[in-house]
Amino acid sequence: MQKEEGPIQARLMGFLAAMFFAVPTTIIIWLGVNKELALWGAPNAFIGSSSFWLIMSAFAAVAMIFPHLFPAMLGKAWKFIIHWLG
Repeated sequence: MQKEEGPIQARLMGFLAAMFFAVPTTIIIWLGVNKELALWGAPNAFIGSSSFWLIMSAFAAVAMIFPHLFPAMLGKAWKFIIHWLG
């Protein structure tokens, strides 16, 4: 007889799956913003690693608190990235 997943285990597995997609998205956003600042911003303009962790924390908070909203938010982020790069 198999044990059924509880709500905490299901939420944690969903969180781990969400972070699998959120980490590369955060890296691309952070690098893209820094690239734009290097090209068009003030001399020595750079967003530090604290903003990387802030973006990552925002993704993690949405993934934990609103698990059904996270895929839509990530999809909008990728549409923005594709539009921005294209």
